[in-house]
Parts: sequence; C-alpha cells; structure tokens
Amino acid sequence: MSGLAEPTPISQYTLYEMLNKTPSKILAHFDMLTGGNQVISMVTYNVIDDKGNVTTKVMPGQTTFEPMLLLRAMDVAAEEVVLRFEDAVAGKVKTLRKNYSVSMNDANGNPLVWWHLYNALPLKISGFDFNMKTESTYTSFEITLQAELIDIDFDKGATSDAVAAALEYWAEATA
Repeated sequence: MSGLAEPTPISQYTLYEMLNKTPSKILAHFDMLTGGNQVISMVTYNVIDDKGNVTTKVMPGQTTFEPMLLLRAMDVAAEEVVLRFEDAVAGKVKTLRKNYSVSMNDANGNPLVWWHLYNALPLKISGFDFNMKTESTYTSFEITLQAELIDIDFDKGATSDAVAAALEYWAEATA
C-alpha cells in the first residue's frame, strides 16, 4: 500500500487542542518540531552624567515568540490537518486563534515535555516538499503556528535515571 493511503506510525510529537489548560483531542502526530524561540527585545536609552557625557544603556523590553514549525509525512492524516487549518490560514475569524498543546513523546508514546501554545494562529500550511535523491520515501507536510505565549511543562514522570541517560546520550552525540 502507498504511504499516502495509510497513516504513518505514531511520531515523536503530538499536536492537541487545549481546553482549560488540559490537552484534549489529538489533532495529528509529527516527526519534527522547530522554532518557538522566546525573543526579548532590548530597549535602548541614554543617560547623561554630571559632565554631560552620554552613555547608551539597554534594558529588557517586550517578549515575543517566533513561529513554531511542525513537520510530518504527507499521508491520509495530513489531509485532516489541512482541512482543520484551511479556514484559519484563509483568514476566517471564527477559527483564527486557539490554544494548542504539543507533546514530545518517548518510544512508547508517553509525553515527556509539553509546549502549551496560547492564542496560536496557523500561519502556513506547506505546499509540496519532496526530494527523490535524499528522501525517496518521504514527502513532508508542514504547518507553522504563531503563538502569543508558549509555556513549557516538563512531565513529572521522568526519573533521575532517565534524565541522566538522556544527558549522557546527548554528551556522546555532541562529542
């Protein structure tokens, strides 16, 4: 059967609708999550001392969040995501801003980390992205969300042994 006819296996990231700060309905699974950086703008101001010398100083200003990109294989489940976000991307106000949660899952599908996206606006649904040379069996599908606020919540179920093993793995990978 072709990859477009059946959904891909459960992926590392899951997108949920969020109601009352609790993730509810699963919208889709994703293979990659990037972005969502917190950016603090700097406000500059000048100070004049007793002798008339001017010094420019900075202080933290407004905090914003960069768009978050979710990537998955193009399959039958991607069609549901497209239909869900088509109206929002087209600018229809009733579905424009919502709260979402994204979980990073372990190999068993259990959430490890949550990103809660408040007043998220779907900015973009990808077109066609396929590279026969490097990814002959994977056509990617992306959705980009812009949130007003992103909260990160680490699952309390992570044991100290699991954290130590993850840190050791990352240290080996970067060495």
